[in-house]
Amino acid sequence: MKYLNLLESMVNIDSGTGDTKGITKVSELIRPRLQDLGFSYEPVTAEDGSIHFLARRGTGKKVLLLAHLDTVFPTGTAVARKFNIKGDLALGPGVSDCKSGVTTIVGALEELSHRGWPDLEINCLFNSDEEISSPGSRGIIEKVAKDASAVLVVEPAEMENITVARKGIGRFTLRVFGKAAHAGSNYTDGCNAILELAHQIIKIQGLSRVDQGITLNVGTITGGVRPNIVPDYAMAEVDLRIVKPEQEDLILQELKEITGICKTPGTKTRLEGKITRPPMPSNALNLKLYEMIKAVGKKMGIELGAIESGGGSDANFTAALGIPTVDGLGPIGGGHHSEEEYMNISSLERRINLLAGFLKAFPEY
Repeated sequence: MKYLNLLESMVNIDSGTGDTKGITKVSELIRPRLQDLGFSYEPVTAEDGSIHFLARRGTGKKVLLLAHLDTVFPTGTAVARKFNIKGDLALGPGVSDCKSGVTTIVGALEELSHRGWPDLEINCLFNSDEEISSPGSRGIIEKVAKDASAVLVVEPAEMENITVARKGIGRFTLRVFGKAAHAGSNYTDGCNAILELAHQIIKIQGLSRVDQGITLNVGTITGGVRPNIVPDYAMAEVDLRIVKPEQEDLILQELKEITGICKTPGTKTRLEGKITRPPMPSNALNLKLYEMIKAVGKKMGIELGAIESGGGSDANFTAALGIPTVDGLGPIGGGHHSEEEYMNISSLERRINLLAGFLKAFPEY
């Protein structure tokens, strides 16, 4: 498959979030290919200094294609686990999330150049901080997406599905402050921050309403120095997931209220954090866009389904602006963020042709 060489070259470059040198190297693999197709291609610097890349060509209905260049893996991973193939699986760091998506965009546009360009203004944004919730690129994404008729996010697919909804994500840190003391000779003088954190954890977890799609997970805890010292500090990191915009204010108010009340005398708390990705509920706009893509797929012999994902992506941002948005347009893959990450090779060509076919047909819808 001719696009595997591009994917292999990208996977064999470390491009963890914050690795500007590596991310730029990956960008340089796709820049000349898009410029050869008549796209402008330029770096865009966010307010926090992070660098992202925007390509644009054509006039007409505006479409935004999104995929990220960064991975979760540290420098050295690409050398230790180079791109390799086992049967129908391509393996390597970031091979699916999301370098297969970048490859899909490049491939679809190259295929489209042979079929004839549609009357579209095609924008491609390749950001470099998606794996940390896109703090720098969010504003750029929202600016470029303005007035778009559709946003297509090319994250990896789950089977032959298109993602029409995603959960919103919040990240919080709860800090507990107490008073240190010798655990033997001055035990009663101390105020145990870890004890208070334990009470807080039970309350936080108790806010989850799984039947409503609201979950809170205390994922990490730290605290204390030695077992013979009453700890004066403890900390927990919390992941929050919601499915509806109206749940945000409710759960944030509850979280602030319960963490503001301490059961352990002499301790106090400080809650930090926010919603980092708004929820992307399934709605008529997203479903209509999905139905268009489904119709294109059917003509190609691909039966596509619609799914809702518990994870977040940059699709959350554009959907929250009321722009028709779907996700999961990349090849089928799995094992993300692990040594087992893979992409189904046979799905790459299908997804390239699906994206090219939709872009070709979209002006008629």
